[in-house]
Amino acid sequence: MRIFSSNGYFVGKNLRFNAKAVYLKTGKFYSGLLVILLVSAVLIAAVPQRMQAQDGTIADTNIRLYTLQGNMSLQTHAYSTTRVAGFREPLGMLASMNLNYSLLGFRSGMSVRYSTENSQFRQSMNRVSFRAGWRWIDVAAGDVNPTFNRFSLRGLNVRGGEVQLSPGSFSTHFVFGRVNKKVDAFGDADFRTLSYERWLYGTRLRFGSESRSHFGLGVVYAIDRDDELVPSAQSGDNFAFAGRIPVPEENLTISPDFRLMMFGNRVEMRAENTVSVFTRDTRSEALDLSEAGIPDFVSGLYRVRTSTRANFATLINTRFNFNPLTLAVGFERVQPGFRSLGLRNIKDDDQSLSIQPQLMLLSGRLGISSSLRFGRDNLLNQRVSTLYRNDMAVNVQAQLSPELSLAGGYNVLINSARNTGTADDDTLLNYPEQTIISHNFSLQPSYTWVASSSTHSFSVSAMYQALNIDIDRIDRDLNSSFFTTSFSYNLSVFSGFSLNGGVNYAGGSSPGSDFSVTGLTVGLGHAFFDRKVNVNLNGGLSQNTTESDFGDQTLRQSQRQLNGNASAIYRPARQSTIRLTARTVSNTQIQGTGMGFQEFEVRIIIDQRF
Repeated sequence: MRIFSSNGYFVGKNLRFNAKAVYLKTGKFYSGLLVILLVSAVLIAAVPQRMQAQDGTIADTNIRLYTLQGNMSLQTHAYSTTRVAGFREPLGMLASMNLNYSLLGFRSGMSVRYSTENSQFRQSMNRVSFRAGWRWIDVAAGDVNPTFNRFSLRGLNVRGGEVQLSPGSFSTHFVFGRVNKKVDAFGDADFRTLSYERWLYGTRLRFGSESRSHFGLGVVYAIDRDDELVPSAQSGDNFAFAGRIPVPEENLTISPDFRLMMFGNRVEMRAENTVSVFTRDTRSEALDLSEAGIPDFVSGLYRVRTSTRANFATLINTRFNFNPLTLAVGFERVQPGFRSLGLRNIKDDDQSLSIQPQLMLLSGRLGISSSLRFGRDNLLNQRVSTLYRNDMAVNVQAQLSPELSLAGGYNVLINSARNTGTADDDTLLNYPEQTIISHNFSLQPSYTWVASSSTHSFSVSAMYQALNIDIDRIDRDLNSSFFTTSFSYNLSVFSGFSLNGGVNYAGGSSPGSDFSVTGLTVGLGHAFFDRKVNVNLNGGLSQNTTESDFGDQTLRQSQRQLNGNASAIYRPARQSTIRLTARTVSNTQIQGTGMGFQEFEVRIIIDQRF
C-alpha cells in the first residue's frame, strides 16, 4: 500500500497534506529543540531530587536556602482535514519549560517556549522578587502584588518594595514602586498605546486581627511623571491618533474599612469605603483654595486643579447566621466618574443591592435558598436612559433517600431601560424604552447506588427558558423559548473499568426560526497496571436541524456529525506523564446548502514535573 504519492502528498480517503513542505518547514526546528532540551535536562539533572524543595528555614526567619519547581513539556501533532483551510499545520511540535526558583529569599522564574507554528521561540524572565520574614516583620522587593481595599489598591503588579509589620493586633503595611513604565510610539506605527511612567505609594494601618473584628485605614497616592511622550510620525496628520495621546494623571485615595463580629460570630458586618480625589490632567490650572478657608498645607499635600474631581465608592456586607437560617445582605455603590489608579479598571456609575437567605432543614437533607438582586446605573440622572437590573431566584435541594436526590430552581431576570427627564424635551434623544424578561426553570433528579463491586448512577436534567422582549414602537413578536433535556448513565467498577452513556435533546423557537438538536454519546475506559495506564474511548453522534422563514418559503438546514476520541495516559513515575490522544470528526450535510468535512488529529504529549 502506497502511503505517499510521487509528488510527496499523503494519500488517504479524502485526506491529504504535503509531507515534503512540512518537512522543509519544520526541519529548522530540531536543532533549536535539541539545544533547549539538552540544556534543560543538564540543569535539572544537576540538582538532586532531594534539593529541589528544601523544607528547612534559616534561623528564626521564613527564608529557605533554595527551592526549585517547574515542568517541562514536549508535544507533537499530526493533523489532516478536507476543509479548504485547516485550523493548524499538518505537522507540528511545541516544547516548553517553566521554572520557579528561589535562593536565600530571592524569587524568580523563567518560561521558555518553542513552536514550529507562528509563535516560534519565546522566552520570559521578567519577574524578579525578594521576600523574607522574621517574627512579625515581612519584607518584599521586586515585583509585589499588594491588596489594600476593593476600591483603592488591588490587582496591580508594583515593581518596588513592600513592608508589613504585625506586632500583636496592630499592623502596618507600606508599599511603593512603579506601576507603569513610559511607552512612546514605535516608529511610524500608530497602533501602540502610549503611557507615562506611573509611581504609586501607599500605606495601611489595621487595628485588630484580619480574620476577626478590626478597623483599617489606607492611603494610596499615584502620579504620572510628566515626561513628554514621543508620538508617532503619523500623529501630526492623523487626528484620530492625536486624540489618543494621554495626559498625565494624579490620584489620592483614602480608604477606611472595618469588620465587626458580634453575638458569638453569629452576626458579621464588614464595609470597604474609598474617597478618591482624581486629577485628569496635571497640566491643568491649579486652584487657589485659600479663599475657601482651606489651610495651605492641604495644597502642599495635593494640588487641586481645574480637572480635579472627588468621588466615593462603598461596599457594605452583613451576614446573620442563626441555624438553620442564614441571611446575607449586601450593598455596593460606585459614584459616576469614580477613578482609582490603584485598580486596572472599575465600572463606575453603578449600584446594587443583594439579599440572599438560606434555610437548611431535616438535618441538612433539605436546603432552600433564594437570591434577590436589584441594580441600576445613571445614579445622578445625567444620562438620557437608565438601566435597571432585577434578578430573583429560588433553588431547592433535597436528599430524599441515601440513593435519590432532587434539585430544582426558578430564576427570573428583568432588564429594563427607561428614559430620564432629560430626554423629554428633545425627541432626538428620546430613545425607545425596552424591557427584557427571562424566565428559567430547571429540574435535576439523580439516583446512585453502590453494589458489591461497582457504582451505578442515573441522572436526568431538564431546563426551560422563556424570553420576553418588549421594545417601544416595535409591534412584531420578539419572544423566544428554549428547552433542553438530557439523560446519562455511569458505571464504575472497582477493578478500574468504567462505562458511560447519554442522550440529549435541545429545541427552541424564535420569530421566523426553529431549531432542534439531538445527540447520543457513549464511552468506556479501563485502568491497567495499578492505574499507571488509563485508556479511554469516547464516541458521539449528533444531528441539528434549523427551519427559517423567508417570505412564503421555509428554508431547512440539517447536518449530522460523528466524532470519536481515544486517549491513553501512562505515568511511569509520580511526576511524569506520557499522553497519546486521537480524535476524528466527520460532518455530513443532510439537507440544505453547505459542505461536509472530515478531520483527524493525533497528539503525543510528554510532561515532566519537578
